[in-house]
Order: sequence, then structure tokens, then C-alpha cells
Amino acid sequence: MASGGPQNTAALGAGFGVGILWVVMAITSLWSSVRGYTNDRDDWGLAWALVGVLLLAAGLAAMIATWWHLTRVTSSEH
Repeated sequence: MASGGPQNTAALGAGFGVGILWVVMAITSLWSSVRGYTNDRDDWGLAWALVGVLLLAAGLAAMIATWWHLTRVTSSEH
């Protein structure tokens, strides 16, 4: 197990870019959910809350896994 800086900054940027995009979509979905609940649309609020939570999990997983792979996996394992 290696430690230190990222081995490939382009891959780090791509992984974090995708992760950030998904987190932004998650925030937008969660905001739509809140608006649905405030307008007495429970079905709308629940559906967009589920989408938002799943997108948030995917975005965080993309960023954490990218960082982990690029800083913790040695180049001989690639």
C-alpha cells in the first residue's frame, strides 16, 4: 500500500469532476424535493429525495474511491 500524492492528476481531476457533477445534481434533486414537500406534493418530495440521496452517495463514492485508488494503490498493482 503506497501513500503520498496522486499518481495521475488527470485521473484525479476526472474522478473528482464526475463526483462534483453528481453532488451538484444531488443538491438540485434535494432542493426539488424540499419544494415538493412545501407545496404539499408528498409523492414529488419522496421521489426526488430518493434520487438526491442516491446521487449524493454516488458522487461521494466517486470522489473517495478516486482519491483512494490514486493515493493508496501502488503502481505495480495496475
